[in-house]
Amino acid sequence: MTHNEDIREKILLLIDARGEMTTSEIEREINMMSDGCPDGAVRVLMKMKTEGEINARIDPVKKGWVWSR
Repeated sequence: MTHNEDIREKILLLIDARGEMTTSEIEREINMMSDGCPDGAVRVLMKMKTEGEINARIDPVKKGWVWSR
């Protein structure tokens, strides 16, 4: 399993367990779970969004992207 596949799996598990999460929340959790590139989670999130695997929207209250399935 590649590093990006590992991050992808962790992101899906987080969103399934907690529901909607902000980019910052996901980054924080992923960085605590694994070593690697600090912005790796953001790159994977954007790729997953492009591929239609997860949903994203801008939330003005949370002042950023919110991710869900």
